[in-house]
This record gives sequence, C-alpha cells and structure tokens, in this order.
Amino acid sequence: MFKKCRGKIRKQLVNITQMLSKEQGSVIILVALGLVVLLGCAALVVDIGLLYTSRSRLVNTADAAALAGAQELPMNPQLAMDVAREYVLANGISGDELVIEVGADNQSITVKPRQNVHFLFARVLGFTDQEVNASATAFTGSLTGAIGVVPFSIEEQELVKGAEYLLKQGAGTAVADADGKMHGWYSALAFGDGGADQYREHIKNGCQTILRVGDRIPIETGNMSGPTSQGVEYRIAQCKKGCTHSNFDLECPRIMIVPMIKVVSPAEVEIAGFAAFFLEGVGGSGNENYVVGRFVKMVVSGELGGGTDYGAYAVKLLY
Repeated sequence: MFKKCRGKIRKQLVNITQMLSKEQGSVIILVALGLVVLLGCAALVVDIGLLYTSRSRLVNTADAAALAGAQELPMNPQLAMDVAREYVLANGISGDELVIEVGADNQSITVKPRQNVHFLFARVLGFTDQEVNASATAFTGSLTGAIGVVPFSIEEQELVKGAEYLLKQGAGTAVADADGKMHGWYSALAFGDGGADQYREHIKNGCQTILRVGDRIPIETGNMSGPTSQGVEYRIAQCKKGCTHSNFDLECPRIMIVPMIKVVSPAEVEIAGFAAFFLEGVGGSGNENYVVGRFVKMVVSGELGGGTDYGAYAVKLLY
C-alpha cells in the first residue's frame, strides 16, 4: 500500500507541475490538488500507522489465544479450540474471520485471526480498507524442567488419572549400598543443602531452583515426620477455594509437581520426568508418617521436551 500511495501522490504532483507550466490551473484547483497531496501525506502517516497498530494487536491476540488454548492440550482438543475462540472474540475480532486448528496429534493449536482495517485519509487516493492477518501456533510437550518441585518422589511407572499414590512412604524403602549396608529411605529428596529446615521449606513453597530431567538428586534419609506434616498442612491451609482433585484452580497450592525417579545409587536418584498430583493429605506419625496425592494431568509452567509422558505438560509458542 505504501508504494501505491507514494505513486499516486507523485502523479498528483506531476499534474500540478504540468498545469502550472501550461498556466491552465486556477487557484481553487491548485488548492484542491494541494489538499489531495496533504491528505496523501496524512494517509502515509496515519493510515499506515493504523495498519501497523492493528496488525500488532492481531498478533498479540493470536499469540495469547494460542497459549490459552494449548493449556487444554493434549487432553481436551475441542475445549482448546473453544478457549482460543472465546479469547479472540473477547478482543473484538469476529468469529467469521477466524480459523483455529488443532494438530493431528493434539499437541499443537494454531490460531489465525484476520481483520479489515478501514482507512481514514487514504480514501482520497482510492484506498478504502486493507486486510491484516496473523497466525500463532502453540505446542505442548512433556515437562522436562520446572521450578517449584516438591521433595517427594515416585519411581517410574504408568500412572492412572485420579488414583491415589504415596508421595512419601510411611514404612521406609530399604536401599543397599555396595557393602550391603541398609539405609532407611522414605521417598524424600534432599534439594540444595538438605536438612529438615530446607526440606520443610521445599514442601511449603517448592524448590526455587530449576530441576531438569537427568538431574541427580541425593535422597533424604530418615522420616522427618514433623517437617513433613508441617509443610503439607501449610500447603493445604493455603487453598481457599475448596479444591478437589477433579475440580481445582490451576494455581491451587495443593497442586504439586513431583519428580518421577529411578534409583541410580544407594544415595542418589535420577529425575526421569515430572508428574502433577493433587495433595490429599498427610497421615501417621514417627516412622509411619506418609503423604498421599491423586494423579492429575495438567499444563504447568516450565520447560518442555520429548521426555516420557507422565501427564505434566508445558506450553511454548512456535516462532
């Protein structure tokens, strides 16, 4: 459009020059033609700026809608499209000018809005409107890195949605070292420097250092029933909306990201993936202290990759 406007303005200037050279113009005609030139300049500044602003808004809307829709993938592809559509409509874009597609593997969603921009000044040059469009694709994948992970663990296995799992054992699992010496382990992990205080803090607020698939983590020996109960009870008390495992707020503190692990030595485990659990509660005392959670599938903040699918997903825009 810019080149066309510039060409029409140049043509008008040539006409003015010819009229002046032939002395065929009048003051009124010159003023009128001058006004056309001024309006053409205004069109270049105002209407092209309007196009740029509209396109930026459309791109931002497409990006946000794709990310919002991807939160429902891969579990609910139809809901993902509905969420994306609602987001676009809420931003004043007609549904008739919108294309939303979910990938065949339910791992991605593409949002393509378009909109006609009506010009203010370019009409005098014969331009009434211009279509602008945008496209954004967000995809989801297995969570491979996260902040806020709690110091519990579950050994690699297939998980069943809604089923209860012991996130921390009551009766310690015996792990033998090379000399046959046994260590009591209750599925707890030692993030950072370890110890009871950090362990309790990591239950309450999660580890604030990113943990990734492949990281090796020391085990936390001993039951530490006091810090365990205190940390769990704190998280449950922070839930103010009466959440359950089948109906919860995505930001509910009872949702915990737990490492799926494999034991690599008597003192260490390796993170194989991550799973999300709804914290049901803590029970027992002393060596019988345990923590229970229900497995849920959901999208969380973090890094994604091609790791094993344990039902915790991350989302990213495709650029």
